[in-house]
Amino acid sequence: MLSLMEERNIIINDKEFAKNALSNLSYYSLINGYKNTFLQVKGTDNFIEGTKFEELYTINQLDVSLNNVIFKYILYLERSLKSKVSYIVSKSFGVYTNLDDSNCTDNNDYLCRNNYSTSTGKRNNIVKSLKNCLTENHHNNIIEHYINNKNHVPPWILIYNVPFGLTIEWYSILKKAEKSYVCSAFISSETLSMDERKEFLRQALLLAREYRNKIAHGNRTFNISGLPVLPKKQLLELSHYAVSSEEYNKGLAQCDLLSILLLLVILLNDKYLCANLLSDLTSLFAPYEQHLFNNKNIYEIFNLPNDVLIRVKNLIDNIYNVPLE
Repeated sequence: MLSLMEERNIIINDKEFAKNALSNLSYYSLINGYKNTFLQVKGTDNFIEGTKFEELYTINQLDVSLNNVIFKYILYLERSLKSKVSYIVSKSFGVYTNLDDSNCTDNNDYLCRNNYSTSTGKRNNIVKSLKNCLTENHHNNIIEHYINNKNHVPPWILIYNVPFGLTIEWYSILKKAEKSYVCSAFISSETLSMDERKEFLRQALLLAREYRNKIAHGNRTFNISGLPVLPKKQLLELSHYAVSSEEYNKGLAQCDLLSILLLLVILLNDKYLCANLLSDLTSLFAPYEQHLFNNKNIYEIFNLPNDVLIRVKNLIDNIYNVPLE
């Protein structure tokens, strides 16, 4: 593998270090995973002259660290969605669910199909999947406790045994009033209509889910494609024009890493979480701001604008109307 790397124009200054790195990380993760960033000619396997193995290793470590940061804050977003959905379902339809009603037709059950919209065409399958999260997960101590000792398993207990994707689907089948409550709890705007806000929230949640899943399976943060796109009008307004119309038209913040950072700040609704996100990003990027990886700075490597930290800070300041210290 060392010979192959050298044949591909990768400089190896410390072969013992390279051997140790390859014993802990796959060749693909370290080399093929970043070849599109440093390839001499696309479609070939030759790297740009001057590409160093140690720098590829550093980028890999930074990518893992950035993945961990993004994953953490997507989990906060997931918890927020679960809290809001479980609250409005409890308020609107109660806390009782019939474990024996596999068809979800009991009108006293908050998972009764009649409580939900048929607009997506997936209502019946979604409520059955939610019911299965109860009946197929008795190993969950909290759910097992409610099943054995209570006469109900309330939505706020069920929801924490529901995957993020299924939670989004549960939100998607809420009827108009319940969906409007959840959307308003995430997004307030005097100029965007409720339908426009719902569209943004739907796309943002789907985009966050895709990043969450791909990060969990080891995908590189800056090399994820084929994702849901954030709608332009809503993104520009809700981000307080952290991205210009021209930049968006060129692809910036549609479904890339910057879009994830912006949607997290927009939807988290917590000044301190957002401040911590900015702090985590600053700690990650600041030590490498003056370093070039074969003539590319750290922001170019991750396909981010050079002033990304300033953009995120300004957005937080604008949302909370108080400059961060």
